[in-house]
Amino acid sequence: MKKNIAVSKEARENIAKAFGVTMRTVWNALNLEYPATDIIKRIRKAAKESGGVYMVSIPAGEAIHFSDGTMRMDLENGASCEFYQQDGTGHIFFKGREVASFENVNVPMIYEIQKQAAALR
Repeated sequence: MKKNIAVSKEARENIAKAFGVTMRTVWNALNLEYPATDIIKRIRKAAKESGGVYMVSIPAGEAIHFSDGTMRMDLENGASCEFYQQDGTGHIFFKGREVASFENVNVPMIYEIQKQAAALR
């Protein structure tokens, strides 16, 4: 998984100017896989204080679980699957519209629904 701090271009420019570093140094600091030296740690702190948001990108097909009980998977073909714990439903979306809906979804069904969504063209 790729991890970084997302912040506006203006904030990146201000951070570079404040620390007397290049934009490349700021860019490296915001990439959380880059080694954390003292200056990098201070740049990251400044980015967060400037509205920076911690971001994680995940591979297509991996599930994201939200605190409200929702689970979402975005697939390589552009389809997405959403599952709702509150009502036990699952949905497949493709090209901006819902193409399938399922009730009383259980874990084994999730894998089958994901396969069905991945087969869409």
